[in-house]
Order: sequence, then structure tokens, then C-alpha cells
Amino acid sequence: MKVRGGKYRGARLKMKPGKKIRPATSRVKSAIFDILPHNLAGAVVLDLFAGSGALGIEALSRGAEGVVFVDQSQRSAQILKANLKKLGCEDKSQVLIKKASSAINQLALEGAKFDLVFIDPPFDRALSSSTLAHLSQSGILEEEAIVVIRHSLREKVEERYARLVLHDQRKYGESIVSFYLFEVNEKEEESG
Repeated sequence: MKVRGGKYRGARLKMKPGKKIRPATSRVKSAIFDILPHNLAGAVVLDLFAGSGALGIEALSRGAEGVVFVDQSQRSAQILKANLKKLGCEDKSQVLIKKASSAINQLALEGAKFDLVFIDPPFDRALSSSTLAHLSQSGILEEEAIVVIRHSLREKVEERYARLVLHDQRKYGESIVSFYLFEVNEKEEESG
């Protein structure tokens, strides 16, 4: 898979081999980044179920300030770290080798805040809805943060998880990409 745009455009990323691996295709990745704001300058990004890091690396290539990559697979983390090293962007990256739920808890304790979150869980484990619900309550999303999740056609997601609200959905083959926006808390805005 290649980086599609920005600073690292054209760079080929190492992928984890295997039949169970289903990285976002180039078409899906291109579509996601066509929908997102083109300039990600200054954005702090979280890439959950990161695999090879293709989505987070694409964000770095397009100007993101930094990315926290999360994957529980030691092998995926090795490939991800090799990709980051190849591109020379380790200084803008952090790799957490743990379950997404544990990483969200850790990041909340650290006071981390994110403008953009990618979620690309395995399709056979029904993790989409629970991850969105956990994320929405975690306190790690900035106001108006964008959350992009790729999930199976068979796995339904809600239109709302607390202040995380579905704004768009696109179908690509056997998957759906859902775009959520973390809405401004009107009570906090009124008192501010």
C-alpha cells in the first residue's frame, strides 16, 4: 500500500501478511481523505486497531502534528515501527501495544486530547459499537473532533453515542465507513 498524498506521497508501506488481514484498500483510504479536511495541519490523531499504520501515516503525511497508534499485535507494531522509521516520522508518533479499550483508558488518565480518530477493528469481533461508546465517554475527544470508523456491513452502529453523532456513511464493498462528529457541549458553551 502507498501513501496517497502529502509529504510522503508515493511511499510504499510494509503490510502484515495473512488472509485474516483486511487493511483499508487504497480506494477506501483515498475516499476517507477526500471527505476529511484536506489540510490536517496541527491535528492530533489517534489510530485505533492501527495495523501497519496506513491511516495514521496518511494523516502525518498531510500535516498532522502527531499520531498515537494503537494495536495489540506485537507483529503489527513491529511493521508499524518499521514504516515510521522508513519515513523518518518516529518523533511525531507514539505506538501503544495494547487493546484499544486499555489504550483509551491510559490516554484519558494522561489527559490526552484528539482532533481526529481512526477506528478499523477486525470485522469478526463486533468491536465497533463498544469502541465508539467507550470513546464517546472517555474525555479524550476535542470539541468537534472527527471519528472515522470502518466496519462490516453486518455490524450496525448507532446514530449517536452521547455527544458523538453520525454525520455521514459510505459503503465500499463489504464495509461501511461512518463519520462521526463530537458535538460541542452546549451547557459548557453557555457557561463559558
